[in-house]
Amino acid sequence: MTDIHAALELGTTRTVLAIGESRPGERPKVLCHAEINSSGVRKSRIQDIRQASASIRSVIREVVRRQGESGDRLTLENAYLVVSGSHVRADPYRATRAIEGQRVGSRDIEEVLKSAQSMPLSKDREILEVFEQSYSLDSMNGIASPKGMSGRILELDTLQIHAEADRVNDARTAAREAHIELEEPLFAATCAADAVLDAAERRDGVLVLDLGGGSTGCAVYADGYLAGAAALGVGGDHLTNDIAYAFQTTQSQSETLKRTEASAIPGLVKNASERVGVPGDSPLMEARTVSRKALDTVVNIRMKEIAEMVREFLEEKGLLHRLHAGVVLTGGGASLKGADVLMGRELGMPARIGIPSNIDGLSDAPAPASFAAVAGALIYAHRNAGENESLFGKLMGRFFG
Repeated sequence: MTDIHAALELGTTRTVLAIGESRPGERPKVLCHAEINSSGVRKSRIQDIRQASASIRSVIREVVRRQGESGDRLTLENAYLVVSGSHVRADPYRATRAIEGQRVGSRDIEEVLKSAQSMPLSKDREILEVFEQSYSLDSMNGIASPKGMSGRILELDTLQIHAEADRVNDARTAAREAHIELEEPLFAATCAADAVLDAAERRDGVLVLDLGGGSTGCAVYADGYLAGAAALGVGGDHLTNDIAYAFQTTQSQSETLKRTEASAIPGLVKNASERVGVPGDSPLMEARTVSRKALDTVVNIRMKEIAEMVREFLEEKGLLHRLHAGVVLTGGGASLKGADVLMGRELGMPARIGIPSNIDGLSDAPAPASFAAVAGALIYAHRNAGENESLFGKLMGRFFG
């Protein structure tokens, strides 16, 4: 049996849609993906539902066009929603259950898991995901599997990711106007982690930084579970704005400079010209040049600020010393030259770019790290394919032929 799923990320800079195929006993596979520039979204929040809906329709049309070129017909009905932005938060919650018998049984574990889903939350917040950490039994902590152990009080520590309900509902409204239903909202950084991490990194301690346009998502794993998470309100758009302000360029010019010329570390690019041409918005405009060193310095200052915010989060949560496997960068910002080198230096740990390795089908993507979040959402769908109905419509043609 083949299940087909979709994942949608409605970000500040990009709107991304990916289609995945799930077969029992096989690795999930990305069948098709597309991205367009977002409209109506600012700082990871929808500012204009009509424009955001138009972006969703546009990316759907692009996916349908690409699938049509391969001879397939596509009907899209539902998709997982990948959520980012500084409105996303993470809080610990401990669920408790009194043991009825002398040993912990399956029912006790089921009940404490059920209790973990009932963290008190204000009406303006919506749970995205609940992550199990470890169990405690009476005075014994850090238990991975308590079944069969003796005790009186069973406790389960969890980390609960939640977001502003209105922001999630705005995305649902925009998608509904594009004739697609959104269910199962998921945090972008933990989705990205599912796509790029292996079990050893999760055990040894690793930080995933999902560098988006309006925010930077953080997901910290240690001892095999999610130990901390956060969404910082600074991202790639801040770099673009800094360049525009420093060199009096348009947003379009600044974005092009950031993507094609800028480096997070001045002098990192050897034998490069001392000046960089500013792309003209029209043939009538005379092309300007800016100092490469000055450009890289502007970007370096903002990237160091992001690194410092990440360090403060890690120190506040007591997680910095647990990251023996280092930091992994995903998202569109991972494409910035030297971003991994800078983060490694500033945080004092190994750093690498996170290429999705737990799913097939992205080898042809020009910047695969930028698709890590939607890839991770498809991996989530693959894990749950046997428990839930497929959240995607139907593919006719070779996928069921």
